[in-house]
Amino acid sequence: MTAWQLRTAKDIIRANLDGEVSLARVAGECGLSAAHFARAFKASTGTPPHRRLMDQRIEESKSLLIGSSFSLSEIAIKYGFSDQSHFTRAFSARVGTTPGRWRLARGG
Repeated sequence: MTAWQLRTAKDIIRANLDGEVSLARVAGECGLSAAHFARAFKASTGTPPHRRLMDQRIEESKSLLIGSSFSLSEIAIKYGFSDQSHFTRAFSARVGTTPGRWRLARGG
């Protein structure tokens, strides 16, 4: 991927953490087919686009976990997870603990 394509893709992903963006849309904005985009993104970043989206969602959710009184369900919906259970599974897989325990460990 060119630098502008990678920057564009990352910007679109970051701006759509609620899950309302398709691979085809991001690929189209970069002037690539979905299949070519997915391969090129992984080659450029080391991670597939969906993994990048999930990682961004988890990282952004951390700020709400420690900086707000939003419930886990509210945070899950805000960041495009289907429900609190989906959020908890994804968070635990990447962070190694549940979002509730992570929040408590940071004084939340």
